[in-house]
Amino acid sequence: MTETAAPVLASGSVNPRDLRMPTWVIVWLTISAVIQTYDACYVLLGPLSHDGGPLAALWPGHVFYGSFDHRYAQFDAFGSAQSWANLVEVIVIVWALLHAKKWSGVVVGLLVTVATFWKTVIYFLVEASSGLEMTRQSLERGDLVGFLMVAVLPNLFWIVFPLAVVIALGRQVLRVGRGVQASAT
Repeated sequence: MTETAAPVLASGSVNPRDLRMPTWVIVWLTISAVIQTYDACYVLLGPLSHDGGPLAALWPGHVFYGSFDHRYAQFDAFGSAQSWANLVEVIVIVWALLHAKKWSGVVVGLLVTVATFWKTVIYFLVEASSGLEMTRQSLERGDLVGFLMVAVLPNLFWIVFPLAVVIALGRQVLRVGRGVQASAT
């Protein structure tokens, strides 16, 4: 669908609000872009940014997190690849935010959030499939609460919030699609 189709849709049976991104999604995508950039820089600048490195003071939370998830405490190819993917996502998020009042921003926002959601799910699946290779040490030292509060709970936000965005924007796309279909018949 092109940008020029939006006015036609707005004058038909489609609610004009469905042609732009909801404010809460804009806020989430903005926060997500900042966090993903910060996170990717920590990983990609390792070992300079890691514990004992000259830049570690810029990432105190990540250094602490690395004591629970060794993928963050040392070089890991999967973690590095995910960080490069984060930076690509940030570029797409910025584009979607710049077009947040247009139908194309809604669609691209939906697509990039699906990527964020599945990238996080894959992160968990890789860890589970490896027998908790990167996080097991916290369980072995008997720190179940730390494991759950540091390694699991914060990462669940990267599943729950993107899933909420996917549902909200997916419903918008479905409503617009139905509106277009109804006006075409």
